[in-house]
Amino acid sequence: MNNKTIILTLLLLFASTLKASVEDSFTEANNMYKDGNYQGAIDVYHSILDQGYASAALYYNLGNAYFRNDDLGAAILNYERALKIDPSDKEIQQNLDYANSKTLDRINKVPELFITRWFNGVLAWFSPNQWGVAAIVFMLLLCACAVVFFVTRSYVLKQVSFYSAVLMLVLLICSVVNASVSKNRAENLQQAIVLVPTVVIKSSPDENSTEKFIVHEGCKVTIEDRLSDWCKVKISDGNTGWVENEYIETI
Repeated sequence: MNNKTIILTLLLLFASTLKASVEDSFTEANNMYKDGNYQGAIDVYHSILDQGYASAALYYNLGNAYFRNDDLGAAILNYERALKIDPSDKEIQQNLDYANSKTLDRINKVPELFITRWFNGVLAWFSPNQWGVAAIVFMLLLCACAVVFFVTRSYVLKQVSFYSAVLMLVLLICSVVNASVSKNRAENLQQAIVLVPTVVIKSSPDENSTEKFIVHEGCKVTIEDRLSDWCKVKISDGNTGWVENEYIETI
């Protein structure tokens, strides 16, 4: 057995041991949650995150623990993080909607065009990676249809494979576009959650500047700019202002 084989074997054993340790910690945290020890569950979930592991299930369970521990802002933050990984999970969306119903802010959203609302709804079906996988699947199916079209001598199969290929091409293009848009939004659209009971949004990045409006714990904001310890944020009704970084946390 050469040195490379030994190193690879040791790395695999280490990864396997680490995975088993994470699974044990996850089970331990889940049991703490069931027993009503929500703070203990929160601490263990965070210890898993500190090891570099993250998943929709982990953030979802962490959000549930925070919600039961009466920490609404942190609960919404982690539900949002779970939904970002798996936007098609209806249970995560339901819990997020319920948590949002407990917030104090009632902000009227800027109306969206029907086509924009529809497109955003389609994007939410999958994460960027899932759209990428869908694109690969449709590409393989397109290739399969093309092979059938050129190989078969049956007129009926040629027709079926031709129209199937056209459909796969359309779906492939849609998947590529959705994957690209989703990835771009994930990388460039920064959103955050207010984690303190009440925060005053200022007109400029200065404690002595004019107060514009007030938001409360759990409010979702979009980060438009950063300057030192301040962020310029926009809420869903289009109003903008500045808030200190310590009062919000990026999703």
